[in-house]
Amino acid sequence: MTSLGRTQADFQDFLLGRSTSIVEQVRGNARIGESDLLHVYRHGYWARQVEALANDFPGLCGLLGVAAFDRLSRDYVAASPSRHPSLRWLGRGLASHLDQFPVEAQPLAAGMARFDWAVAQAFDARDQIAVAMTDILALPPTAWESLRLAFTEAVSDLVADSSIGELRRAILHDAGEMPAAGEIDQRWIVWRQDEDIQYRPLADDEAAAFDLIRDGATFGSMCQLLSDHCRHPAAAVRSAEILKDWLDRGLVAEIAHDAAVSA
Repeated sequence: MTSLGRTQADFQDFLLGRSTSIVEQVRGNARIGESDLLHVYRHGYWARQVEALANDFPGLCGLLGVAAFDRLSRDYVAASPSRHPSLRWLGRGLASHLDQFPVEAQPLAAGMARFDWAVAQAFDARDQIAVAMTDILALPPTAWESLRLAFTEAVSDLVADSSIGELRRAILHDAGEMPAAGEIDQRWIVWRQDEDIQYRPLADDEAAAFDLIRDGATFGSMCQLLSDHCRHPAAAVRSAEILKDWLDRGLVAEIAHDAAVSA
C-alpha cells in the first residue's frame, strides 16, 4: 500500500473508532492540538451521516425521538459503513438492522423504517409516463389474455403494522396524540403520482395479483389466480377493478402482449 493509501486507511479507521494511529501522523498548530483537530473531523463524519439518515427516515426519527434515533444511527453506521459514494443509499439496510437488533421500547421501528425507505425511493425514482386506460382500451380483444404490465420504478411494497400509514402521517404533522398500533401485519403499496407520494394498504387478493404481475405473469394468469387460489366469485370483474385502479393511480409504466395486430 502506498504512503497515501496507508494514511487514508488510518484516517478511516480513526473516524470509525477502530484505531488512533493516525494521531502520530498529524501535526497541530498554535490554536488546536492534533487530537482535537482530528476529533473535529470525526464529529463531522458521524453528524453528517446521522443527519442524512434523519432526512431519509423522518417517521422513524419522530417515532424514536432524536436521542434514540441518534444512537440507532451510530450503531447502524458502525455495523454497516457506507459502501456507496452517495449518502442517498446509506439507509438501505437500516430496516434489516432493526430486524436483527430491534428497539425494545418501540416494536414498530422496523416497519416504520421500511415505510420511510419506500417513500424515499418513490420520491427519487425517475419520471416515467404512466399507461392510461385509453392505451389499454385501444388494444385488440385478443391481447387481453397475454397482456403484461410493468410497474413504474416509483412503485414498491412492504409489510408493516396496519396503523403505520396513519402513525407516520401523525408524526410528520405533529398531530399530538398518536394512533394506537394495529398489531396486525399489513401489505402496503407506495408510489409517486405526478409529484405526490401516495400509499395505501393492499387487500389480500390484490397483493397476490400484484406479486404475480410484478413477476412477469399475464393478465390472464391474474384472472385465473383470483378465481382458483383467492376463490373470488367474480374473478374477471375483480381483475378489471384492480387493473383500472392501478392505471388510474399511475402505477403502470409499460404494457406488452403477444397478440398479432392486423393491418
